[in-house]
Amino acid sequence: MARRMSDRSKQNLHMGEGKGKDYVPYIMTPEFNSLGTTSIIKDWKTGRSIHCMSQGEAMWYYLLRWNDSNIDIREQFPLDNKITVKIADKFGIKHPQSSVHVMTTDFLVTKNDGSLHAYSVKADRNLNDRTIELLYIEREYWKYNNVPFDMLYATDADQIMVNNIRLITEFYNKDAVYDKYSYSKHLIAIKEIELDLSQTIIDKDRLDEILEEFHYE
Repeated sequence: MARRMSDRSKQNLHMGEGKGKDYVPYIMTPEFNSLGTTSIIKDWKTGRSIHCMSQGEAMWYYLLRWNDSNIDIREQFPLDNKITVKIADKFGIKHPQSSVHVMTTDFLVTKNDGSLHAYSVKADRNLNDRTIELLYIEREYWKYNNVPFDMLYATDADQIMVNNIRLITEFYNKDAVYDKYSYSKHLIAIKEIELDLSQTIIDKDRLDEILEEFHYE
């Protein structure tokens, strides 16, 4: 049975701290019973394990990470409890679980200019009243910190692009290349070959076309 760690234990372990390959998410998938929705993705640039709590988070991680203007993504990022409690009190919202509970944001993205952008991911726009209340606290938190905050919905994720990114980034590192098809995926993954992955299904026929275009021997 999955066992949730206490906030004190997480803080003692420095979870929610670090950047890049050294970041440790505040919530990890082993803390939840397996329902087929959580997943761990290997970041193709740093090798770090990315802990996604839903299929929507996994899809949007691929899309956000593929964008080269996003140089770091910290998932399950902890919010300062003192601030979230003040926001909840100010607007008459019940703080989740208890006044010592640490809320998190699904993704905190660092842009290539050093700025930050926070995102919350939901399955769709059908949100209940309690979820809206918690999102309000989250939004006000990032507003207080002068960080843009936006919603992302699984239903808006481009499935073709997500699947293409997932398949080609397996070969981001050249050591993973073993034949001409994996080599062509490597070239796409490192963006030596530029394709609109939202329009192109990367199947064997398309890879043959790419190999011909680049005169692969």
